[in-house]
Amino acid sequence: MNRNSILQYMLKADAVQKNTIAEDIRLSFPTVTQGLKDLEEIGLIKEEGTLKSIGGRKAMSYRCVKDAKVALGLDITRNHINIVMINLAREIMYSRRVRMRIHDKAESYEKLKATIEEFIKESRIPEKKILGLGISLPAIIDETGTKMHALHEQMEISYRLYDIVKKWFSFPIILENDANSAGKAEMNFRGTKRESVYLFVSQTVGGAIIIDGNVFYGKMRRGGEFGHITLYPGGKPCFCGRKGCINAYCATKVLSDMTNDDLNLFFEGLEQKNEKYIKAWNQYLDDLALAIHDLNMAFDSEVIIGGYLGQYIGLYMEELRERVKKLDPFIEDLSFIIPAALKYEASAIGVADVFIEKFISSI
Repeated sequence: MNRNSILQYMLKADAVQKNTIAEDIRLSFPTVTQGLKDLEEIGLIKEEGTLKSIGGRKAMSYRCVKDAKVALGLDITRNHINIVMINLAREIMYSRRVRMRIHDKAESYEKLKATIEEFIKESRIPEKKILGLGISLPAIIDETGTKMHALHEQMEISYRLYDIVKKWFSFPIILENDANSAGKAEMNFRGTKRESVYLFVSQTVGGAIIIDGNVFYGKMRRGGEFGHITLYPGGKPCFCGRKGCINAYCATKVLSDMTNDDLNLFFEGLEQKNEKYIKAWNQYLDDLALAIHDLNMAFDSEVIIGGYLGQYIGLYMEELRERVKKLDPFIEDLSFIIPAALKYEASAIGVADVFIEKFISSI
């Protein structure tokens, strides 16, 4: 436990001396000395040199070798893949976004494999340092992280994706739901464990229920499937086969369909006062406000807006909060609605972090 505490501290610190570590995490100097020695022997800590001294012998400083181990995260959406490599401090070392629609055909999987291999090669990180590859996608994933259920119907990916990919590499593979991955990454980035609802708004709508820093999955692994809550009974058709789901009204696809699947282009047009976009945006905010109000009534906790929408919603938070307030005048404090702090690659980071967290806990 002491050694792990030292490592956790060092991952967040710069070059630091033993006495500073001992004071900050309240361990004895001999305990810190032994812990640093152990971590140095397994390549996680290195001597950095001496820091400036105001008198007496200069003390040696130490630094964490953050890239001693790394993990890969692959987020698969309908038309793109996002790949990241993160170090032990959960910092992105390399990332790539590729427009690619995966089909359930051998040549499509070969192209995906080649893209991942090229990414690893360009990173110049030895494969022996890679703890594993996590894959996030809009699907229900079982507790083993190997079996996929209820995949978004517009994605042509085999339900045997795990079996296909695990043959490609020597390191472990795991699958995870994209919204749950993003929710975990968001809470790690914020450094908090408070109860939260993470509303994942991308080409599909999902979410994560965070309790004491952990994702609540539910008995059927369907916890946080907010996109399939009925918003308007008998309304627009959803890809799940029902009508009126939140997904049919609040997915970013509703907006990007107006700009040939380019969400950034929609918001550029919105800023340029495009009347068509303004009308669509006002209706979208009304629908999103209703969805957030329903989540607040169910969970009475902060609602974090992430996914693709999280990159843009910050400029429109007051408009959104005002719409929620009109739905319920008894809500006095609207500060519970907040934009995601981690705005890019959250799903890929979150699923890669499965391996980082496991490794760190083993030290």
